[in-house]
Amino acid sequence: MTVSQASSAVPAASAIWAVEQVAGELRETYLAVAAATVLLERTSTGCAHPAVRQARRSGEDALDLAGDAERQLSEGVRRLRTDAGHQEPATIGGLIEVLDTARDELDAAAARLAQLPARITNAGKQLLDSHRGDPATETATGQWQRAAEQLDLMTVSLASAVAALESYTGGLSGAEPATT
Repeated sequence: MTVSQASSAVPAASAIWAVEQVAGELRETYLAVAAATVLLERTSTGCAHPAVRQARRSGEDALDLAGDAERQLSEGVRRLRTDAGHQEPATIGGLIEVLDTARDELDAAAARLAQLPARITNAGKQLLDSHRGDPATETATGQWQRAAEQLDLMTVSLASAVAALESYTGGLSGAEPATT
């Protein structure tokens, strides 16, 4: 691998990260469209009005297109990762740069994830306050709470990965004592 190839690894990693963020937003949007499509289907059962039928078809088409787009994005990322996995950074500095990029991306993901459990918990509390005693509500909020706990664990795991990478790259660069 040449030095120019090593220096291009960081922009590739940044591009992959950006596309993964878009794919994540696409999945969130997909879920919102799917929920709206189900709602439309349920409320318009038996309705033969052309506008309603068009809305249902268009919603289904949008879901199909979003699914295809997400698969294309994921396949492109997978190919780049496979290709990057077969290339060795040319220098220790190149390796540190790539690992620092990975660390920064993991740190940003941890920061974003750290906010989600509180939002989930608040939504669950609001739902429970308005539907106290409803078995479906209690089941759903219980599941949401378990998801929030999983996200908390994921945040801790990402923080651990960030700390490990900081320690490792610090040791590689000589800025910190090497760890074993």
